[in-house]
Amino acid sequence: MKINTMLKKVSLLICCCISISQAYATNYYCDPIKGNMRNKGNQSAPWSSLDSVFITKKAVLPGDTIFLRNGYHGFPKVQGNINAQEYIVIVPEKNQHPTVKKIEIANAERWKIIGLKVSPELIKSYEKGDFVGIKSSAKFIEIDRFIISSTDSAVNNWSVNEIQNKLGIGIRIEGSDCTISNTQITQVQFGIVVSKPAVRSNINHNIIYGFANDGIRGLSNNSRFEYNTISGSYSVDDNHDDAFQSWSTDDAGKVGAGKIENVVFSHNFVISQLDPAQPFKQITGMQGVGNFDGFFENWLVDGNVIITDMWHGIAFYGAINCKIINNVIVKNPLNILPQTPWIAIYNHKKLGPSSENEISNNFTSTIGEKKGVAILKNNSEIPVAEYAKYLKNWKAFDATLISNKSDSLFKKVETLKAIIKSQKRRI
Repeated sequence: MKINTMLKKVSLLICCCISISQAYATNYYCDPIKGNMRNKGNQSAPWSSLDSVFITKKAVLPGDTIFLRNGYHGFPKVQGNINAQEYIVIVPEKNQHPTVKKIEIANAERWKIIGLKVSPELIKSYEKGDFVGIKSSAKFIEIDRFIISSTDSAVNNWSVNEIQNKLGIGIRIEGSDCTISNTQITQVQFGIVVSKPAVRSNINHNIIYGFANDGIRGLSNNSRFEYNTISGSYSVDDNHDDAFQSWSTDDAGKVGAGKIENVVFSHNFVISQLDPAQPFKQITGMQGVGNFDGFFENWLVDGNVIITDMWHGIAFYGAINCKIINNVIVKNPLNILPQTPWIAIYNHKKLGPSSENEISNNFTSTIGEKKGVAILKNNSEIPVAEYAKYLKNWKAFDATLISNKSDSLFKKVETLKAIIKSQKRRI
C-alpha cells in the first residue's frame, strides 16, 4: 500500500510538472515590416525579423512558438533548446508567407520549423552553398512544408556556366534524428544531402524538380527515404547524375570502405525528364538508385517507380542482405537516350562478393547482374514494345501497373507539370 501511495504521488508530481511547462509556454510574433526588437514580442507588439531573434539572443523556451508574419526575415541562424524534451516551433501566422535567404541550424535541439520560403533570389542574389543547413551540432530538427529554390523561374535561357555557378544545395543534413517532409525544392545542384553523421534521418513526401547533380544523396545509417518525387535532371557535364546516390566510407573517409546499413528507400517516384522542352538534354543520363561503392547492408528498396533513359535503374555494387522488391523500372517515353534501365546487384568493386540478397516482384525490362542474389522470384522482364499491355499510361508517365488497384501516379505527374508551368510563366 505504501509503495502504491508513493507511485501515485510521483505520477501526480510528473503530471503537475508537465502542466506547469505547458501553462508557461509562450507565443511570440515576428513582423519584419512593423516589428521592433525592443518590443515584448507579443501579438500587438511583435519583434522584427526572425534572424534578429537569434542575433539579439532572445530567450525562447521549450514549448514556445514563434509566429512569423509577411516579409523578409533575413538569414536566421537557429540555436538553443539543448537537452530540452519539448520542441520550439517556428511557423507562419495564419495567411502569412514569411521568406528567408537561407537558414542554418547549429548547436540546437528539438526545433520544428514550418512553412518558410527559402531563396537567395529574394534579395536578387544567386549563391552556391546550403540553403537549409542542419549542422552536426544539431539534432531532432524537423523541417516541414518549406519552398526552396535557387530561382523560381525556368532556367531555359541560362548557360551551362550559370547552371554550375548559380544553383545552390537545397538541404544539407549533418545532425542526427532529423526529418524533412512535405517540402518543395526546385532548381538546385543537389536536392537533399544526408551526410554520414545524420543517422536516423527521415526524408518523406518531398518534391525535388530541376537538379544538376543528384536529387538525393543518402550516406547515413538507419535512415528512411519514402514517398518523395524526384524529376528534371539537368545534364550539363560528364558527371553521372543520380536521382538517389549512396556510397560507404570508413572512419578515415575512404570511399568504398566501411558500410551503410539499415536504409529504406520506398515508394518514391522518379522521372529523369518530364518536360520535352527542358533545357540541358541529357549527356550521360540520370541513374535511378545508384549505389556504386558499398558495402550496403540490410537495405530495403521497395515499391518505387523509376522512369529513366540510363542503364542503372537500381544498382548495388557490394550488397549484403538487401531486398529489391515491388519496383517498376521503365524507360522514359521521351526516348532522349537509347538506353533502357535495369535492376542489378554486382560484387563490391574491390572488397569482395555480395551475398544473401533478394530481387522479387519487380517489373523491369531487364535484370542484369545477380551477384549474391539468394532469392530471385516473380519478376517481370518486359520489353518496351509491350509496356502498353501492363502499364496504365506509360507514354503520359503513368507507369502504374494495370493490375494495381490503388491510386495511379497521375496526380504526381500533374503536380510536376504545374511546377514546370509556373516556372515558365516567370521567364
